[in-house]
Amino acid sequence: MLEDSDSLRIFIKNLYPSFVIMDVAKKSGQRVVFFGRFTSKKKYEPDKCNAWGEVVLKISEATSRTAISYIQKEAEVLNSLESICFPKLLFTEVIAKDPITDDPISPIRFISIEEKIDATPLSNLMIQYNNEKKVVNFLTQILTAMKELWEHPKKLVHRDLKPDNLLIKDDYSLVIIDLGILREEGSEGVTNSLFPIGPCTPFYASPEQAINDKKNISFKSDQFSIGTICYEMLSGQKAFFNNDGNNLVDEILERVCSMLPLRLEDYGVSKELSGIISKMMNKEPYKRYRTTDKLICDINKLKEKQCQ
Repeated sequence: MLEDSDSLRIFIKNLYPSFVIMDVAKKSGQRVVFFGRFTSKKKYEPDKCNAWGEVVLKISEATSRTAISYIQKEAEVLNSLESICFPKLLFTEVIAKDPITDDPISPIRFISIEEKIDATPLSNLMIQYNNEKKVVNFLTQILTAMKELWEHPKKLVHRDLKPDNLLIKDDYSLVIIDLGILREEGSEGVTNSLFPIGPCTPFYASPEQAINDKKNISFKSDQFSIGTICYEMLSGQKAFFNNDGNNLVDEILERVCSMLPLRLEDYGVSKELSGIISKMMNKEPYKRYRTTDKLICDINKLKEKQCQ
């Protein structure tokens, strides 16, 4: 598995001599994410890279051309999104040869460079979303943004919505990042089907992700994840967290599939909002909201009631 290391940093330096690494992101998924900037424009470096300012450089590995093609399609989707709710893709490149020796490398590496968003991860701000009005506004924002993926011609699913992947700007607008495991609804994808779980973050995964039921992964899987985020905002704790300390991955995923969290009404949340989030978090995908518009409609009704 690719990890931040001196050898990886040397590899990047050999590729982009003027790129200065300023920081590295917390490990998430199958790639390494660096923050930095190009200090000038060297030969073989992207055009106008020195004018980009601080950027996010992501490097991942793929053992086949099929996997690389899949990653490239994800990059194309990000590049096609015309929304301030997603970062702008600046550059992508497939690295099949060593930048110094020109010898073939295996696994092949894929690099993408995105704009750096000046914002704070929601994970650092959860305590600020501890009332119904703010949670309802958050729901409106994230559902409106996610419609661009869910209603894309390919019907895309994020699969890893969690507080770390949601950035909040100073004006409280939302940016969704880490689209590295995007997939089409019901597709098999290129991940190893023998792996016990699909790509996800256990505390925010849907039951169908927990059992790697690829054919049933849809926008409703993202809907479940959003529900768990809202549950955490309103209750002050993760829906499937065990206070006794048994929080190994398989134990969390078992609770995702079988445990019913304490009702939000027991935390003083209104019956209406509790009902919306409960429906979003139903164990059975067919019992969640059938359309995003219906979910947004129910939220708007709740907003109107809050304004009365």
